Amino acid sequence: MNAGRPLLTSLFALPLLVGACGTVQEPASTGLVLHPQITWGQPDGGEHPYVGTLLFVQGGEGYYSCTGTLLSPTLMLTAGHCVESAGSKNEVTYVSFAENPMATYANYASTTEWLQAEWIRASDVIPHPLYDDYAAFPNTYDVGLVVLSQPVTMSTYGSLPELNYFERTAQTQLKKQVFEPVGYGAQAWKPATSNKPIPDEYARYKAVQHFIGVGSALTGGQTVQFTNNPGRGGGGTCFGDSGGPIFLNNTNEIVAITSFGITANCKGVDFAFRLDTQLAQDFINLSLP
Repeated sequence: MNAGRPLLTSLFALPLLVGACGTVQEPASTGLVLHPQITWGQPDGGEHPYVGTLLFVQGGEGYYSCTGTLLSPTLMLTAGHCVESAGSKNEVTYVSFAENPMATYANYASTTEWLQAEWIRASDVIPHPLYDDYAAFPNTYDVGLVVLSQPVTMSTYGSLPELNYFERTAQTQLKKQVFEPVGYGAQAWKPATSNKPIPDEYARYKAVQHFIGVGSALTGGQTVQFTNNPGRGGGGTCFGDSGGPIFLNNTNEIVAITSFGITANCKGVDFAFRLDTQLAQDFINLSLP
């Protein structure tokens, strides 16, 4: 596998549609090869300790990487395609809330030893019951939950937004609102022939984005579109950021989670699964204590 390879590649009569997961490879000599980081972002600096990363196996292949947010001591929110593929749930999932998980990797003889010692193994993963690899696009149902085998106690956790936030909020206000994606995903994407260096720091990063719209042919009623560029948007998401939160800036309120993009280089626009819908909140609240 190639590090940072997209987990999903489907056409849907659209430009390239890719779920924003990444893969992690373990060569015999050099250990993990990673292409992480929110694009055009900056280190999180401890602002969102309840945002963590997932490493998991799907279809006998691993490790794929995603991002998620703790909603309670044992329940983590992420994307549907981060917990299920081809109708089967992950064979194994590990979670870490370390800001730089790779800091301790060299202390272990193998990835397995590192995961068992430093990470929390999930006791279960739960995709939305209607999630089906984007088969009903633009209705993606791309939301999932990870149940931790041991609690993680923090002073605060991620929270859900008010229902219908994007419809209730005036368009002028939405355009002014700053949104903050957080994740452990790729800093950039490039063809194999490019000599552009890409940082290989596997760490929690944050950026800023701006609202574009809801209700288009690509968003339906479940998705929101954000900027994803180094200019007006100031940042975006890429492979490995899937399932990661899009916060209202300077709050713990998650309005959406990173879901997919329509370009292979993680530029232009982002699409995130909305959490302000009854469908999303009914699914999540059923599992919350």
